[in-house]
Amino acid sequence: MNHLHCRTAWPLALILCALAASIGGCRDDDGDDGVAQDASSSGADTTDGGGDVPRFWQDVAPIYYEQCVGCHRAGGVAPFVLDDYATAKIWANASATAVAQRTMPPWLATDDGTCGSFVGSRALPESSIDTIVAWADGGAPEGTVRDDLVLPEVDRLEDAVELESPAFAPVAVGTDDAATDEYRCFVLDPAVGPDAVMTGYEVVPGNDALVHHVLVFDLDPTLVVQGGQTNAEVLAALDAASPDREGWPCFGAAGDGTEPSGVPVSWAPGQGVTRYPAGTGYRIPEGSVLVAQIHYNLASVAGDAPPVRTTVRARFTDAVEREGFFDLPDPFLDSLFEGEPAVLAPGEEAVEYTWELAVDDLLGGVLPGLELHGVLPHMHGYGRSLRFDVVHADGSEQCGIDVPRWDFDWQLYYFYAEPIRLGPGDRVRVTCTYDTRKATAAVLPGWGTGNEMCLLGAFMVPVTE
Repeated sequence: MNHLHCRTAWPLALILCALAASIGGCRDDDGDDGVAQDASSSGADTTDGGGDVPRFWQDVAPIYYEQCVGCHRAGGVAPFVLDDYATAKIWANASATAVAQRTMPPWLATDDGTCGSFVGSRALPESSIDTIVAWADGGAPEGTVRDDLVLPEVDRLEDAVELESPAFAPVAVGTDDAATDEYRCFVLDPAVGPDAVMTGYEVVPGNDALVHHVLVFDLDPTLVVQGGQTNAEVLAALDAASPDREGWPCFGAAGDGTEPSGVPVSWAPGQGVTRYPAGTGYRIPEGSVLVAQIHYNLASVAGDAPPVRTTVRARFTDAVEREGFFDLPDPFLDSLFEGEPAVLAPGEEAVEYTWELAVDDLLGGVLPGLELHGVLPHMHGYGRSLRFDVVHADGSEQCGIDVPRWDFDWQLYYFYAEPIRLGPGDRVRVTCTYDTRKATAAVLPGWGTGNEMCLLGAFMVPVTE
């Protein structure tokens, strides 16, 4: 669907359902015929709509062109097209099921006004869902062909500078916290020149199957960080430790012993182009070094992994009205460094982990408050839902985001239509729920895809008065 980095994440069950429709249709869990009844077997008029039945070109195609054909088009990465009636009819029942279950378009957050209001929402209104379902139920009639619908342009970040990693062939580390994974850091090239304010980014991972996430840190190379060494000297030593391979291992941010200034880029599968809210940006001082941490997941790779080159396309300007910063809190992961780590019990349908963070820790006794402009929820394969609330100092609670059906393939940065004000005495509360029924042992926090996280990325702008 348009305005995003598309992935082939259409639910396999719905693909099989659509294929099965031609030999008798699919059934729901109760055994009744569901919306996946074969359209050709319906008695409905498939030419003019037969009364009140929605028609493809008049009623459904405008929805598809607005929300779906960015990916579901010739040359797109989706497994079928939706701008062609004959094909759309074949997939009518699977499409109806997907929109009714809200697995498509990919928008994981509840967006009915009860828990945050977001810019650029992809969530379909109920009226559009009802139209698609009624069209499928009614035999998927075509209606009158029209030629005034225009395919949307593929969304790309305009005026972007391309920052590239070297081509790198990852190898699984094989540890408990990264069994099938490798985290590798690289200095991005070219370097950024004089003071620049980043206002947006997109990541081209090179290989969707291998690249699990990309973070970019900015570091002051002259900052003295440990033992009298500077960031630049620590980076040089890390790089020299494995002269036969590009980069260096970096489970901790930009590498052990480094002290990044911030993390202006946080990318995960399905994210697409990220544009900071209007008038905001992240300043990268002149002379900064940009280091990319790339998480490679090799769980599905047989044999040696191919070299992968990742590109970060970033947009810069000279100045913005308000400069912000990013944070990536995850106390579940942090528990690895605090004695006995938190674990998730195996064999459970719903295991919860809740953490809280005092806003005062972010204010540092200096700022009067913060505006939270956007959040990036993140879990791994056991994740099922995530909810973020603000507990205000007066005891009232404000829902920030609710992700009832987590999907690793569609991780988005959600920016608010109106930022959430965070002040002294407020607390941030995040609850992650996991399904561990497939786990045979306790699930540890960790960096590997088979481990778990409970992370809430945040873009915040300081309040000065």
